[in-house]
Amino acid sequence: MTLEDYLTVIAASKPSDWRSTLLPTFMYRVVPVRAAGGGTADFELQEHTTTLTFLRDIRFGMAWGLIADKNYNEDWVQKLPNKRAQAVIIDFLYNGALVFRDQLIAVDGWRCILPQPVNEAGPPYHVPERRARIAKLIHQLVGPETNFDAYFKRVGMQPTTVAWP
Repeated sequence: MTLEDYLTVIAASKPSDWRSTLLPTFMYRVVPVRAAGGGTADFELQEHTTTLTFLRDIRFGMAWGLIADKNYNEDWVQKLPNKRAQAVIIDFLYNGALVFRDQLIAVDGWRCILPQPVNEAGPPYHVPERRARIAKLIHQLVGPETNFDAYFKRVGMQPTTVAWP
């Protein structure tokens, strides 16, 4: 199986094809906490908040929730009422092994999970179709009950046939 095949299966799936498990996920990373004067003051243990198992083939899985950037800021985020956004890691797993890592953006105070566009200047902000479908799936699985498509349109995103990843 290639990464292309793997991501195609994920993108074609529905929320009902997945089972989510909340903390603990046992998927940790250790992050240094910087001291005011420089150097390391302490270490912080972070972990994904959710694991997702594909019910039609349990070899497929995802892990969601590690924060990559607490203060994500791009022009398209400014179109929303709450300007706060965070980049969140989504890990794609096969037989429990990490096969791909991407970041999605929790926007408008975590009211929606959106993909990162491939261009910085816009609108329109171009998002590869498969990346948009996966972001919508993650939004439906772990996000709030808001309208993904309305947010996608509001910020000026547009699906494109650009290859991804």
